[in-house]
Amino acid sequence: MPIGLWHFRLGHPSHQRMLIMKQCYSYLSSDSTFICNTCHLAKQRKLSFSLSHSHASKPFELLHMDIWGLCSATSMNGHKYFLTIIDDNMRYTWVFLMVYKAKTRSHITNFIAEIENQFSTSVKTI
Repeated sequence: MPIGLWHFRLGHPSHQRMLIMKQCYSYLSSDSTFICNTCHLAKQRKLSFSLSHSHASKPFELLHMDIWGLCSATSMNGHKYFLTIIDDNMRYTWVFLMVYKAKTRSHITNFIAEIENQFSTSVKTI
């Protein structure tokens, strides 16, 4: 049976488990220096945000922004990064897909200009 099938059936056996299995199946091999990137990424946890008691009294008074990426899998159009903008008052969310992280500044500038022109207001705090 190929090693890949063992990997699939057992989930992801540790190096110690592979050594035990090798006693029964001499054709198995195990590398103690191998580091599985998938396991490492799967174990990462994002810390939760602390609770906030602030709430903007008007739309676009306070905007929250977050840049996420580099994605391990790109979108069909090659996007690897995401810019998320959330209005604190309405909780409305805008998501901008980006091929390059360097586009963040232009997206923010254009977004603020659009808000100011369309709603005749200015963004107070980011």
